[in-house]
Amino acid sequence: MEAMLASNMGSSDRVDGSKVQTNFAKDIQKNKKYTLADSSDRESVGMDYHIQTITKDDKLRILKFLRRFFFRDEPLNHSIQLIPEGEDSTCLELEEYCSMSAVENNLSLMAVSTSGAIVGVMLNGKAEPPSKEEPEYITNCENPKFKKILRLLRYVDQNVNRDERYRGMNVLEIRIISVDSSWRGKGIGKALIEKAIEIGREKDFHFVRADCSSFFSGKLCAGLGFEPTYELPYSDYVDEDGKPVFSPALPHTSVVSYVKKL
Repeated sequence: MEAMLASNMGSSDRVDGSKVQTNFAKDIQKNKKYTLADSSDRESVGMDYHIQTITKDDKLRILKFLRRFFFRDEPLNHSIQLIPEGEDSTCLELEEYCSMSAVENNLSLMAVSTSGAIVGVMLNGKAEPPSKEEPEYITNCENPKFKKILRLLRYVDQNVNRDERYRGMNVLEIRIISVDSSWRGKGIGKALIEKAIEIGREKDFHFVRADCSSFFSGKLCAGLGFEPTYELPYSDYVDEDGKPVFSPALPHTSVVSYVKKL
């Protein structure tokens, strides 16, 4: 899921681990109008919107948005065909993951157009140190495809936190960011991240972190001053037979964890 100094791993690192948690927010706050950027910083073309905190009342709208613009096309999901074919098909475990994240500690955000439509979503949460044992929510996950994603996320998390690098630090984690396809290239992704940085400073976080499974989200973070701290090429994350677990289409070649000090 979307998703910092890149340290390359040796080839053929074996699969293990995983992580979950997510958040939605409270206190609807309308901020200055932005005009969106998902993978580009092109100028606005007259599409006005504001950014506000996600509340529990927004959960169903958020899930509907993510079903349309994120679940099927996110590189990891697409690589293993997590979402079955069919207009109304979904992954219930992924929806639960997003539902938990959407309402955690008033940290998640959405961009809303002047007509009231959601045009961008960012799910954030407070990062916790990875447990030594695999969490039950991963072990007990009944969807084998989604379990693969959870274990990859945990594996990345364990390596990012190697040697207890962020012990005692408050880390704001950007977990999912998605923009309406008709609004991409107009600064929304950038505006959402900038607002997350602002909230992180207000709430005394030490760092903002994003594990980017997409080349485009990584490029966006890098353009906003985030530093790569860990990189895992998909070709190095293999199963017991030595075959890559995930093989997303180009240009998505690795998961890169980015951090920004606040």
